Amino acid sequence: MDMLDVIGIGIGPFNLSLAALIQPTGLRALFFEKRIEFSWHPGLMLPQSQLQVSPLKDCVTLVNPTSPYSFLNYLAVHRRLYSFVNKGGNSTSRREFTHYYQWVAQCLDTLRFGEEVIDIRPCNKGYCVTTTARTYHARAVVVGVGVEPKVPACARQVVGETVYHVDDYLNRKPFSEDEHVLVVGGGQSGAEVVEHMLTESGPDKITWATSRANLFAMDDNAFVNEAYMPGYSQRFHTLPIQQRRAIVESEKLTSDGISASLCNRLYEALYERSVHGTLADCFCLLPSVTMDEITRRSGRWHIGLTSLVTSQRNGISADRIILATGFQPRHLPFVQKLLDGASREDGLPTLDPDYAVRFDAPMPGPVYLQNQSRVQHGLQSVNLSLVAYRNSRIINSLLGRAFYPDVPDRQLLDSLEDQETEAGSILCDAPQASRQPAVA
Repeated sequence: MDMLDVIGIGIGPFNLSLAALIQPTGLRALFFEKRIEFSWHPGLMLPQSQLQVSPLKDCVTLVNPTSPYSFLNYLAVHRRLYSFVNKGGNSTSRREFTHYYQWVAQCLDTLRFGEEVIDIRPCNKGYCVTTTARTYHARAVVVGVGVEPKVPACARQVVGETVYHVDDYLNRKPFSEDEHVLVVGGGQSGAEVVEHMLTESGPDKITWATSRANLFAMDDNAFVNEAYMPGYSQRFHTLPIQQRRAIVESEKLTSDGISASLCNRLYEALYERSVHGTLADCFCLLPSVTMDEITRRSGRWHIGLTSLVTSQRNGISADRIILATGFQPRHLPFVQKLLDGASREDGLPTLDPDYAVRFDAPMPGPVYLQNQSRVQHGLQSVNLSLVAYRNSRIINSLLGRAFYPDVPDRQLLDSLEDQETEAGSILCDAPQASRQPAVA
């Protein structure tokens, strides 16, 4: 086969978006995925699960609104566009959005499901990418292998049929009436499975433990969402790496909280149980605790918990443990080997504004990272909000020209730096005394 322009490794939402946006560019591309079809956390496809961003933040719309691969065109093709408008609201179910992704995948002829990439190595004028079927050549690669469950150290040796990550929730056996289930983790996934257990045929008792001081809702007002716009992302990337780390931590609840509607539904369900006098017997919520020990005794799990407030340790027993402990970037050995030569910032690979890895030594072509730059590019890099924008920058970089316009919307939140010229001239012309701070 002739040299390709780019090969994508993994076909999740991020590389699917890239494949869709590449279609009209003339770039020669192939994308590979070990799974036999597109899937998006099928073990968490609960009936009431909602997409936490606008469905207009799909594969293409915010970069190419007239693309045939938009969510609106998906609705039109499936004869649901008017019904979607009629139902009101600005969101959709995760089930419908997954079906949208699957529809996009069926429309594209550059995707190779059931063909796993097993090696990448630099070669003449590009990269040799070896799959389970053959070896391909491309002048650039985009790594989009997604995330994997993050499992606490104390649970890694006991993961099995009754201790498992929430990502596998729907794939496990139903609960028995006399079970006591411990859910660990106070984010959206933990809240969704607790709601499911409370409203469906759940266990006899649920204990919900979280290191957070409360069940914090996602910070989701219109001004906060200005942080998920291209202009903000561009400014963020210019900051020193330690400052970027601090901002990511301070803005965590803009992407890692529980939706307010779900918080309120949970509270209502628990309140009703308290009205009937059954809450204390069936439910316990433990904030500000960490799980540090799991042992098996007499056919049950014994879990050690430590208070983050008092440092007091205590233990509970449970029949099943569900780990809603988040996700982390998936690291593949051959990708890590490739990244060994990357320049580093505070221990992390240095990424350019176009998401290309910066290497210490010359490389035969660019390597782009999807969903692995939470600190380098901010929370927007692991969120669906800027998926189309991010991929437009990758495509423009591959082409060496602005195929997709790089003119972000004007934000309503201004920065002092943008006012520098005008304000600077005023300060220079002002009398010296006027520069003194005012005294109240």
